[in-house]
Amino acid sequence: MRRDSDQDSPVVDDHPAGLRERRRQETQRELSDAALDLFEQHGVHGTTVDDIARRAGTSQRTFFRYFPTKEAAVFASADDSARVVGDAIEAVRGGASVVEGIERSWLKLLDRFDAHPDEHIRALRIRRLVGSEPSLLAVALRNEAEEVEQLTDAAVDAAGADADVLAARAAVSTMALVLRLTIDEWVRRAELNERASVRQIYLEMRRGVATVARDLEADPPHYG
Repeated sequence: MRRDSDQDSPVVDDHPAGLRERRRQETQRELSDAALDLFEQHGVHGTTVDDIARRAGTSQRTFFRYFPTKEAAVFASADDSARVVGDAIEAVRGGASVVEGIERSWLKLLDRFDAHPDEHIRALRIRRLVGSEPSLLAVALRNEAEEVEQLTDAAVDAAGADADVLAARAAVSTMALVLRLTIDEWVRRAELNERASVRQIYLEMRRGVATVARDLEADPPHYG
């Protein structure tokens, strides 16, 4: 049943499927929070899957229903990334350009992040861990590489016989770089206690990269 008679009241979905999904998200978040706490206290190597499951009040079997490895547990927001990639792929296959499809999806994600400041401290904690734990950095880089591959495949499929694989990969990789630079800059400012909109930083980074792209359109200089 959905209650939406009052515009200011939250819409409640108590359908069994809705309840199951909410509980799934809660359990996933509890496991992720437990992993984050333990990694900060004991390091990745000093923490086991059993430790994480026990801290979250569940079992090892339950843990592996949500995450393939203990390192992956930190990246609970991977669900958000998967939705963004899925939306971008759908947009590209529906006729949007690679840049438009990716950007439309990412801006939604950035807007959600700006609208939930309670998530900012957690994001900073994860970034600090990724910077100090090589195994977490490897997962983060692998996740990004997989997203680039999926989006490149979608762009090539959408173009059909006219596909330029190298151009598609360059476009997707550039967009991924802009997003990474955006998050890095947001983290830098946040560490200095400077309040900043991640969406606004993205737009600034986008303009900077666009300027470089225009310069690259010119013929390269001849050396020697």
